[in-house]
Amino acid sequence: MDFMKIIKSLEQLLYELMVWLVFYPLTMARAIFHPLRLMDYADDELDDEDEDRYSDTLSPPIFLAITLALIHVVEVAEGWNLTTEGLLADDRNLIAFRLVAFSLFPLMLSLRMLRAKGVALDRKTLRMPFYGQCFIAGPFALGIDSATLTIAGGLHLGIAWLIVIAVTAWYLAVQTLWLRSALRAGWLRSFGNAVRGFVEALAIILILNVLVELLG
Repeated sequence: MDFMKIIKSLEQLLYELMVWLVFYPLTMARAIFHPLRLMDYADDELDDEDEDRYSDTLSPPIFLAITLALIHVVEVAEGWNLTTEGLLADDRNLIAFRLVAFSLFPLMLSLRMLRAKGVALDRKTLRMPFYGQCFIAGPFALGIDSATLTIAGGLHLGIAWLIVIAVTAWYLAVQTLWLRSALRAGWLRSFGNAVRGFVEALAIILILNVLVELLG
């Protein structure tokens, strides 16, 4: 194997890791405080060349994956892994399951928007809303898993439920605003589509969880 190629690969890996340290918190802050602006930015960036895409943030799917990985690191470091048996007792399986679970929210809400708008479904039309959705799925995943860690850390169950309610309300509010803009629809229709997409994703996650428990 070419030694210089190894050096170049390590150089690129180190740079990417350092870039993540800088742009991950910036992306998270923008996702929390300016979610709609960030979703519009995600749409615009897809038209750029690969090397210029998401130059001042992380790629949306990578942002979501890093969020879930960081949550798991904290969970393991504190000994708060609640799953001690079955398939999800393995760290790799648990991370993979969470990544699929939280990716279902961007997927189902993107599909809900395309159906409501009457846009033909293909890989290109789905990609644009999905990438934008991944940005706001990051804070949502952080909030939901933080509630789980709150319970694991021995804090009051009520605090965990307050976190879940707050982050879900934020998430549905952002979805409602996004759908209202995308569909040029009223508040009630937009909120209804947001709730429907959310419930559809949640139902699939519950089914997957049952299947995982049966296989485990």
